[in-house]
Amino acid sequence: MAKQHKAAGASSPTRESLDDEIRSLAYQLYCEGGYQGGRDLEYWLQAEQQILTRRKTHLRRVV
Repeated sequence: MAKQHKAAGASSPTRESLDDEIRSLAYQLYCEGGYQGGRDLEYWLQAEQQILTRRKTHLRRVV
């Protein structure tokens, strides 16, 4: 997914960092889910949701 984003030339250091974080968590979810194939989008979206929620929570505490 991120490769398409980078190829389009629209990536930024912040976006790449977010993609890396999502990718890492999605892989962790994949491992915890018993290495079930065919659920990559589900794991990606779940990881994205969790990370964006964490970041919003963190921003509320900072502000």
